[in-house]
Amino acid sequence: MSSSLPGEGRFVRWAHERAYDSSLRPRLHLLESTVPYGGAAIVYLLLGLLALRDATRRPALHAMAAGVVAWITSDTLKILFERQRPCLHPYSCGIHSFPEGPCMVLAALAVAIWPTSRRITAVAAVCALADATVQLAYGNHWPSDILGAWVIGGLCGFAVPRIANRLERVDWPGSPEE
Repeated sequence: MSSSLPGEGRFVRWAHERAYDSSLRPRLHLLESTVPYGGAAIVYLLLGLLALRDATRRPALHAMAAGVVAWITSDTLKILFERQRPCLHPYSCGIHSFPEGPCMVLAALAVAIWPTSRRITAVAAVCALADATVQLAYGNHWPSDILGAWVIGGLCGFAVPRIANRLERVDWPGSPEE
């Protein structure tokens, strides 16, 4: 646990012990696998439904793009930082702990779609909180991995739609005249 910030090791051990002492223990491995990716899949499905309407197509597609950029950014940062995981469970050992990927994607989706759909934002936020809870209970990530993912994902969710809107207004050479 040498890669943690002060106090994180104690907090992660406490959360992990509480989860393993609770009725969640038999389901913890299943939850660790399904909650992060299932939450992102649900939000992407809702964004896909939102994209079917002409009035909300662009914001929904921009939010989806923000999630993809957040995922690529997360994978890049994991390689750059190579932070050790807490290793409280045999399946959670290894490197590439920072930032927590699905939390980062969910934060980007929530921030990007906020101006268009508060309901989808709420679903993404609840999924991000559920993912954070499961990751801490499983002993898979440090709290700073999750907080960093939320901050960086939020920045992706803020920046990508704005960049996409500007790129749509550029008069590209060879583009068809409207």
